Amino acid sequence: MSTHNKRVVIIGAGIVGCSLADELTARGWRDVTVLEQGPLLAPGGSTSHAPGLVFRTSPSKTLTDFATYTVEKFSSLEVDGLSCFNPVGGLEIATSEERWADLHRKAGLAASWGVRGELLGPAQCAELWPLLDPDRILGGFHTPDDGLARALLASRAQMERATAHGARFLDRHTVTAIEREDGRVTAVVTDRGTFPADIVVSAAGFWGPLIGAMAGVPVPLQPLAHQYARTGPLPELAGLNDPRTEASRPILRFQDRDLYFREHTDRIGIGSYAHRPLPVDPARLPAYDEAPVMPSSLPFTAEDFAPSWDDSVELLPALGASQVEEGFNGVFSFTPDGMPVIGESREVRGFWLAEAVWVTHSAGVARAVAEWMTDGRPGMDVHECDLYRFEDAQRSPAYVAERGARNFVEVYDVIHPLQPMEQPRPLRVSPFHVRQRELGGYFLEAAGWERPHWYEANAPLAESIDLPRATPGRPATGRPSPPPRPGSPGSGSRCTT
Repeated sequence: MSTHNKRVVIIGAGIVGCSLADELTARGWRDVTVLEQGPLLAPGGSTSHAPGLVFRTSPSKTLTDFATYTVEKFSSLEVDGLSCFNPVGGLEIATSEERWADLHRKAGLAASWGVRGELLGPAQCAELWPLLDPDRILGGFHTPDDGLARALLASRAQMERATAHGARFLDRHTVTAIEREDGRVTAVVTDRGTFPADIVVSAAGFWGPLIGAMAGVPVPLQPLAHQYARTGPLPELAGLNDPRTEASRPILRFQDRDLYFREHTDRIGIGSYAHRPLPVDPARLPAYDEAPVMPSSLPFTAEDFAPSWDDSVELLPALGASQVEEGFNGVFSFTPDGMPVIGESREVRGFWLAEAVWVTHSAGVARAVAEWMTDGRPGMDVHECDLYRFEDAQRSPAYVAERGARNFVEVYDVIHPLQPMEQPRPLRVSPFHVRQRELGGYFLEAAGWERPHWYEANAPLAESIDLPRATPGRPATGRPSPPPRPGSPGSGSRCTT
């Protein structure tokens, strides 16, 4: 355990800030101050409205490891006798052949990453979720150790532990500036005073770009609103669930229609990614006391949700006798590649980021950042999350906004993990690009560069080659086919929540 007298200021007391304070103080760092603009313990960011779904299996082993640690840690935490994690399990269902093939691939990923899971037939899925119409589905993938994180309770439990180890949490402190000298951070300025600091960590969620701008560090993050609704009471759920635990059946994902479901005692919560992207400018959001509900909870746009309600009733016919009783458009973070942004700035030493982190991965990210800060390196490979994975050309506001919106649209699509997005392209081309196109170049993208992976001019050379049986994405002619687009058999969805 390391003990240092570095002064650490964490900006944001959501699930990431509280987790990081707990991880740092557990490693002997005592001078830790967490500043929050809203009230403790529900300060009004994404943590305050998160539905808490934790699906661990991802094409990224890094994300799976983050989520696995989050489950382990939250399962060990209790508040007033209630666990911070409810292991109801997870169930992803397929209504198309493409999705069913994708779930088989996901089962392979889960086995590779050490996540317990099983492919099920329609009748078995209906046993786990009796409201399902088994005639509508081809099968499902069940992960019994996934479940629901109680984000606010986990924040409270970790805040209390960190406080016992010397950290302090100050609410109603709005950050107005980051002071710097000789390329290092020196203090955080708030509307209620200045806090000297050797290390500043931005764990401000979708406000991260505003904090980064104060330090002169661009944060490639686009806030977007995501719809969440609750039905009225359902007779089929009456008396089933304890109001304290709320849910007993697995969290359910219907990715063919960009939907997920969870129980809220005798009601069903429905989250939708099926609507148009709804970008949010964090600078225009009201302060906590000026917001009708909270800054991250925007008015529900019923017209955007209408198609998703129809799809929900088709999958769960019992909903036909109910209706949406309440809903909101909740703000949270997307990056150009769907991964978190963590690490220390090279330009402003001592300024760290722990941004674009969903509840699913919160404790895992906090542990990695704490290890990085205290030991000089994280205990796992986090290169996929490093701030500097993006080239300068990929950090422009327009690029971040468009890519973030595309990630929202494709969050549940069947997409190869290495497949580049199609827009905005081309971003960067070499001097040979015109000639490459003349030769029939088929381009993929890396770091914003258009890179040819096949020339149609070479097609005759492949005609006489004895090739193995075709696999998805590479036909027997030897010519690369376009990468699988949404709804095609290609591999895994981009996101895990």
